[in-house]
Amino acid sequence: MYWNEKPYHSLDYEMKRIYGHKIYKLALDGGMTCPNRDGTLGTDGCIFCSGGGSGEFAESLSAHVSVTEQIEAAKARVEKKMEKARPGASPEYPKGRYIAYFQSYTNTYAPTSRLRGLFTEAITHPDIAVLSIATRPDCLPPEVIALLSELNRIKPVWVELGLQTIHEETARFIRRGYPLSVFEDAYQRLHDAGLT
Repeated sequence: MYWNEKPYHSLDYEMKRIYGHKIYKLALDGGMTCPNRDGTLGTDGCIFCSGGGSGEFAESLSAHVSVTEQIEAAKARVEKKMEKARPGASPEYPKGRYIAYFQSYTNTYAPTSRLRGLFTEAITHPDIAVLSIATRPDCLPPEVIALLSELNRIKPVWVELGLQTIHEETARFIRRGYPLSVFEDAYQRLHDAGLT
């Protein structure tokens, strides 16, 4: 079977199927850190994570720039790229054509009140179709999962969990800082809460 002329079912294909048009990711910066960098678990981070917390594509690294400002700046950058690809084309952009993607560092590693403000600002933006949050499975206390479940009733919330390997020896080598059982537990709790 082929999807969109490809032998695999891509996220791009699925988003077009659901929304009827292309959906673009907007990398946002919530201004967080990581327990593997702030001294809680370690200070060097995992070996696969860059100095920017694997978020070099985030629109702003400034904690003083609001989520809405980051969304608007990232949208402008995407729309400029699209104009270059199709010069002179009439830009008719439907609402809900972006994924608000909190990527840098550990995006549930903050007080729940701060997370509520950041994520609510993103998910209630009219051009945002999905809220996507990258985090560590050891940074999902019950109150954070409850918040994400609540937001999931507004628009879809996706949680991207870091795993990298199922092998404990490799996990120690890459300085991940948690065993496989922590991932399995977080996955089950997210699933039970109805989160993707």
